[in-house]
Amino acid sequence: SAQTRTMRTMDDAEDRGGLLREVEKATTSVGDEDRRALERVWNATVRGGSIGFILRGGFVSFSALTSVFLGRKKRAEAKGPSSIVSVLRWTAFLGSLGGSYVALDEGLLRIVGKQKSRKWRGLVSGTVAGSSICLLGRKDPQYAIAIYVALRALWLFLRRSRRSTSKLLRTVSAPLEVRHADVLVMCLSCTQILYAWLLEPKTLPRTYSKFLDKHCGKPEWMIQAFREMIQHNSGNPLGPPSSHWHRLVPAGLEHVKKSGTPYGIVMQNQYQLLHHLLFFMREYKEKIPVYVPVYFLPALVVHRWKLITNPKLGRTVLYKCVAGTMQSALFLTAFCTMAWTTTCGGAWLCAPLVGKQNLGEKWLALSLFPIGASVMCEKRSRRKELAVYCSARALESFVLCAIAWGWIPKRLQYKRFDVVLFSIGVGLIMHCYADSDGDYRYTFRSKYQNVLSFVFDSQPRSLRGLFFGDPPSS
Repeated sequence: SAQTRTMRTMDDAEDRGGLLREVEKATTSVGDEDRRALERVWNATVRGGSIGFILRGGFVSFSALTSVFLGRKKRAEAKGPSSIVSVLRWTAFLGSLGGSYVALDEGLLRIVGKQKSRKWRGLVSGTVAGSSICLLGRKDPQYAIAIYVALRALWLFLRRSRRSTSKLLRTVSAPLEVRHADVLVMCLSCTQILYAWLLEPKTLPRTYSKFLDKHCGKPEWMIQAFREMIQHNSGNPLGPPSSHWHRLVPAGLEHVKKSGTPYGIVMQNQYQLLHHLLFFMREYKEKIPVYVPVYFLPALVVHRWKLITNPKLGRTVLYKCVAGTMQSALFLTAFCTMAWTTTCGGAWLCAPLVGKQNLGEKWLALSLFPIGASVMCEKRSRRKELAVYCSARALESFVLCAIAWGWIPKRLQYKRFDVVLFSIGVGLIMHCYADSDGDYRYTFRSKYQNVLSFVFDSQPRSLRGLFFGDPPSS
């Protein structure tokens, strides 16, 4: 009947309307998800690029201003074009790193599924995205940053493995349980760094060598005489003759030429204990200004709002800055003092036993090992930072020394092995940060976690809050 047909038509229209609503709802949800993913990729690219621009641009600007103030205007002008290219490359590098990681992460999330890929998605995405380091220059290997990131990632992965259900991973990470493991790492790192500074300076960055030259506390002629004496005693046929360093001795110190050991060059007829005590007191006053900007400038930038509104906090921050400055200056002074104490004391003890002519490279390496123990003067959190940073420099220097000595065959000398190291490092870092729904983020310190959150998370902190601290709420 007509009534039945009318009711059937209404039911069909209602079914079609419900189906259309479901299709529209599904289409809308897919569109929102795609929009969210694209927005996340865009934000990661822009935020990563902004960090690269600010950091590299700030470094280049500071270097240019320093050159101008020091009267090196021509040198600063000559570096102008290359500095701009460097800033652009770092902007592209970090922007590409952030964007490519998020794009790969979202792609694996769609293709494999969230639950199936939750344990390895960050590892794979980070490893592939690490190849962005090629943007820093096709012919310029970046071993310094690659080794640092790889060692930092290994440290995080070992910390994450301490709570793993795998017995193998817990066994591998067992060295972290050793007390003062960071001190042992510093001893090994300082041995290589100081050895390279004296005998293989080309394996260290120029700025690193200049820092050691400036803060070692001894004049340049004494360092060069020390170096040539060790080279001669090492039995190198291309090394300088035994008296070649005599030309370096300034007028009025001719008695030093009678010295046949590094002990005689440094001590200059002084009592060893008295010399080192006077050296320590003199150098400690000179090391304090080195760390004043390291502690006070970040405190002023990060806490500026609270310092204005909360005078009590200002006194607390001032106390912490002064204490940190004095403690770090104590570390650097102890480091320099121990460097001369162990080498001079080692020469004084070993010369009668092995002979002056045998105080060569092997003796020097053994004498340098205890110097890293000076890191005990620093607070525990900074010990680990120094251990990772110095171990990266030491490993880079050791590899370059091994290549120079012929220990590494040419067939194993890959030109861009830095890309492999950096990719592995980024993969492990993102594994600890993002995989397993962020269960391993406890391995990060808060400042590093804030940076990763700013670049990669969907709702990160603002750029203002990341660099300058959040203003107080009203």
